Amino acid sequence: MRRGGTTIFMAHTRRRHLLLPLAALALLLAAPGSAGARPSSVGLTMPKRLAQGDLVAITAVARPARPSVCTLAVRYADGQLQPNLPPAGGSNGRVRWRFRVMGNAAPGRATVTASCRGAGVAQRSALVVGSVIPARIVVVKTGFSVRNFPFGSGVASYGVILKNASPSEDALNVYTLVNFVGPDNHLVGSAGTTLQGIPANQQFAVGGDLTFPGSVPSISRLEVVVQIQSRQSHSLRLPTISNLYIEPSIIDPTYVGAVDGEVANDETNLVLQNTQLSAVVFDAGGNILGGGTGFSFGTLPPSAREFFKIQGGFSAVPMNRAASAMVSAVGNYQHR
Repeated sequence: MRRGGTTIFMAHTRRRHLLLPLAALALLLAAPGSAGARPSSVGLTMPKRLAQGDLVAITAVARPARPSVCTLAVRYADGQLQPNLPPAGGSNGRVRWRFRVMGNAAPGRATVTASCRGAGVAQRSALVVGSVIPARIVVVKTGFSVRNFPFGSGVASYGVILKNASPSEDALNVYTLVNFVGPDNHLVGSAGTTLQGIPANQQFAVGGDLTFPGSVPSISRLEVVVQIQSRQSHSLRLPTISNLYIEPSIIDPTYVGAVDGEVANDETNLVLQNTQLSAVVFDAGGNILGGGTGFSFGTLPPSAREFFKIQGGFSAVPMNRAASAMVSAVGNYQHR
């Protein structure tokens, strides 16, 4: 019977060893935070791109949803931290920040880190880009000259230097209205012209003249109004202008007759169909004396050039004061 007693004892011992691991496993499954419970986490909702100076919103979602206090840190590519991001709270696990991206935030990848008490940490990256400045035209300089003819009429030649202040957008179909203002602040005349476009971050010379049926009224200044009809990302191509010189008038050499020069096509895969030209004439001190407009109609393949002569608009500009000229051009291109 001892052998049998021993056998019975051994069987009871094995059963007790099996019950202990099962009990431990049941306690583990029932414990909070175990594999059967919903894990804690933090999610981030935010833009993929951040533009300098833009107002942005970033939301942290803590799980499980419960009252949460979260902190947010935005570190830019150069190591700078976005200022004024205090801890924030939310009753349902959602915490939101609204802030304006630093105007001098370094372009490149920024790291965004949200930390929520009791839920954890989330980290994502966003691409910081320079803000797009819309095409905006500013008037850099203006000037004019007046000439009265013996037979009773007169003409005023004007010149304006415009600049597109945007570094990234071209201004297209730019209408320029030049008002001639008298000493009493009343207008005595107006002249308008439409330019095909002014490229981003470029100056452009606008010139022309206005004929008066009698003698030219007294003019104290020019008033310039510019309207941009449309805009585009910078892609406007400019022909190359070179070898400028000022010619006296054949009829009266004491006045400017034309501004001559060369236009060239520096594009490698495009044909220049025609060119809109506009010129401004300066005196030795850089003051504007007047200006004129013209066209070049030659078809230029890549690396070709053509002579041009701008004749309209200069009849009031004294030749003895004309020291230099600026010519701006916009071309119409076609693929080869």
